[in-house]
Amino acid sequence: MRRAISILSLCLAWLCANGALWDAVQVFAWGKMVHEYSRFMTLAQAVEITFDGSAPCEICVAVDDATQGQPPDQQVERSHERVLLACQAPERVVLTIPEHTWPGIVHDLGLTRTEPVPVPPPRC
Repeated sequence: MRRAISILSLCLAWLCANGALWDAVQVFAWGKMVHEYSRFMTLAQAVEITFDGSAPCEICVAVDDATQGQPPDQQVERSHERVLLACQAPERVVLTIPEHTWPGIVHDLGLTRTEPVPVPPPRC
């Protein structure tokens, strides 16, 4: 439980640090607007009115004011480069067994013994 809370706290801190928290609030506002508009009109009309920008809700206005009110040194530039994630699965490594050039020299379980054991076993 402690690990889950620390990971959640780290993710929230990262969202706040790079400005993505405002994006999450904006997505919430769009969802709320679509839900409210779809009560008395079709879904297609609700989506169209939500995203045309002619009638922003109070949350959209607050997000716009907050993102425009940031000092230029705190605004995050978004790049569209591909980001390599730490959790991304690595490429598969395929290993093959090397072929022996001289058949019969190497035994399946290891090297074959060519000379007898030098010491006889102890007697009881």
